[in-house]
Amino acid sequence: MSRRKTGLVFLLSMAMFGVMFNIPLVSCSGTIYIRADGQVDPSTAPILNVRNVFYTFTGSISDSVVVERDNIVVDGAGYTLQGTGAYYFIGIDLSDRSNVTIKNMQIKGFIDGINLYNSSGNSISGNNITNNAGGIFLRDSSNNSICENTITANDLIGISLSSSS
Repeated sequence: MSRRKTGLVFLLSMAMFGVMFNIPLVSCSGTIYIRADGQVDPSTAPILNVRNVFYTFTGSISDSVVVERDNIVVDGAGYTLQGTGAYYFIGIDLSDRSNVTIKNMQIKGFIDGINLYNSSGNSISGNNITNNAGGIFLRDSSNNSICENTITANDLIGISLSSSS
C-alpha cells in the first residue's frame, strides 16, 4: 500500500474513532426493574446498585423503571429517563411502595412521568418532568413529599391527586 493510501486509511480510522466518542457510552432500552430482593433487572441496566439501598443512574434510559422495593433512593444523577413515545407507559412506577426517594432526573415522553398508586412516605424531588401526558399522578396514596421539581409542558396535567392526601 502506498504511503498516501496508508495516510488516508489512518485519517479515516482516526475520524471514525473520534466520532465514537460523541455517542453516549451507556444507555438502555426496555423496562428496568428494581426487584423486591434489591437486584436490578436486567443486570446490564445503567444503574449502580450500592448495598441494595442506593440506586444511581450511570446513563440515560430509554424506557420505564418499575420499583418493587421499599426504603431506597433512586438518584438519576442528571440523566434522562425517556419514554418510547407509546403513551401507555409510565416513567417511574411506584405502585404499593413506601419510603422511596426519586431525585435528580429528567423524565419525559410517558403517559405518567411518575405514578404513585397505594403508596406512602415517598419523596419526589429535584426532577425535571416535562413533555409527558401528565407529570406526577398520586392515586390512593398518602404522606408523600413532592418538592423542588420542574414540571412543565406536560399535555394534560402537572400533578394529579386522586383519593390522596
